[in-house]
Amino acid sequence: MTLKDKVIIAVVCMALGVVLSIQFRIVQGNKGALLPNQKSTELSNELKRVQEEKEGLLRELAQLEQQLTDFQNSASKENVLIKNLNQELDKYRVIGGFKDVRGPGVIVTVDNPPKDANFNADVNIVYEYELLLGLINELKAAGAEAVSVNDQRLISTSEIRSAGNAININAVPQQPPYIVKAIGNKDTLDGALNQVFGIVSILRDHRYLVSVQKQDDISIVRYKDVVKLKYAQPVEIQQ
Repeated sequence: MTLKDKVIIAVVCMALGVVLSIQFRIVQGNKGALLPNQKSTELSNELKRVQEEKEGLLRELAQLEQQLTDFQNSASKENVLIKNLNQELDKYRVIGGFKDVRGPGVIVTVDNPPKDANFNADVNIVYEYELLLGLINELKAAGAEAVSVNDQRLISTSEIRSAGNAININAVPQQPPYIVKAIGNKDTLDGALNQVFGIVSILRDHRYLVSVQKQDDISIVRYKDVVKLKYAQPVEIQQ
């Protein structure tokens, strides 16, 4: 390569460098001039997007609040229904004997006479348990809403029967004294038991020790076993 060729190449390279430098400066200048407008457009678009997102969230919030209001109103109505159903269910649990209860009533204690020289071994309430049944029937007839004997709650399937030297109540042997609790109108219950020639008089004629106490607050526990129906089936009412 001759010196002339080298000079020509050097001049061309210099020219290209100058042109590239000028173009770079022009592009940079244009970019600097357009940047604020682009920035403004980007900010405007971002603001619009955020506003739309905010409006969407507000609409969703309004929908959720409406749903919550509807749910509360619906739940309130359901709670009233559920409350009424629970109250009705509790009433039948009390009637059936499957719920602890408390209230006014009477406490009756029946015991054998004290053992002494004149004590007759045949005088034993265990052998005359039908007198205890008569006492309970009088209480129920007088409006007793719950009855227990020695804390054995009486229900429709409860049995009271002699079993050796004890009385079986709910299949649990119970020895005297027998403490009968009954919840109801205490004056009515007391009057039914203590009427002339009533059950208390009969028990005392048989030499049993009987006391009747009116109480303002008596607690009776629920029936503690499980009732399993094997034969009785509910009957559906035909419309």
